[in-house]
Amino acid sequence: MQGIDSREYRILAAAFDKLESVSNNATSKLEESDYSNTKKNMEELDALYFRFQSLCSELGKCIQEYEVKKKTLRSLINKSNRKLVSELHKNKAVNPL
Repeated sequence: MQGIDSREYRILAAAFDKLESVSNNATSKLEESDYSNTKKNMEELDALYFRFQSLCSELGKCIQEYEVKKKTLRSLINKSNRKLVSELHKNKAVNPL
């Protein structure tokens, strides 16, 4: 699974912040359509990035729950197998064929 590069996102966010800062202080403005398109895309990128972070966190919790459940189940299976093998050995010792 390919993730989103947090460093790359921070670089883009910083570049956008710089664009906003320069745009506010500049005498000649960008065309409104260019600026609003850029701003809209940055907002969508922010939303996707935060959604990705949320899903990664949720996935991490799921992985931890899976690992705990797997270890518990493995332990139960091994315990049951040992008990059954022990019973088979006792039965063979009592009733040899």
